[in-house]
Amino acid sequence: MLMTLTPGAPTVPHDLAVSAGQGRRARRAVDAFVWLLTPVHLVAVSLLVQAGTVSDALVFGNMATPLVSLLVAFYSATGWHVQVSAEGLLTARTLSGRRTVELAALTKVGRVEAAGETGGTDDRLILTDAHGVRVIVHKFKGGADTVDRTVRRALLERSIDAGVIVSARAAERLGLADEVARANRKMVPGRSVPGWVGGWLPIVATLVYVPVGFGLLIAGYLLAGSP
Repeated sequence: MLMTLTPGAPTVPHDLAVSAGQGRRARRAVDAFVWLLTPVHLVAVSLLVQAGTVSDALVFGNMATPLVSLLVAFYSATGWHVQVSAEGLLTARTLSGRRTVELAALTKVGRVEAAGETGGTDDRLILTDAHGVRVIVHKFKGGADTVDRTVRRALLERSIDAGVIVSARAAERLGLADEVARANRKMVPGRSVPGWVGGWLPIVATLVYVPVGFGLLIAGYLLAGSP
């Protein structure tokens, strides 16, 4: 389906092959890695320690696996050199290869905010389409404009019963809070996270992560049979 391109949005060059669903396998592979890393590492290291093959000091690695999984999940889907085609395909390079979402088939729009290195906020949209492709984006190639107007237009052009899940924070960024609140199925409210959470995220994450990490450490030593 052809769509009217938003002024300022860089278009996909003719020699670049993009298609709907591009990056679906990469997302599945990454998701599998993210979900399996912690339990596989826990069991594998415990068995190796029991066999005397490795030092029990490796059990401390259990504390790091949840963080590694989170980082892989985020950065493998984070896109740069974002472009859009006349067919309504938004494509971006990622660490896991090129990912392309079909704007007319978006199923979820989220938002991730975290404190940036320079004191600002790293603010990005999380786009997921019906093909199972997910990409995290902010600005188009060249950094002249954000993807907001393009995503907003795509959502407003959806049918009345599309049922696109849009988080409260994403709706706020895109100026669609009123549209999401309407009694129709074009867009439905997603998870609502207060804006202050972004500023307190490091503290909240530490309070959650520390007990989980120590729990995995203890479980690793128990499975390994170490004192």
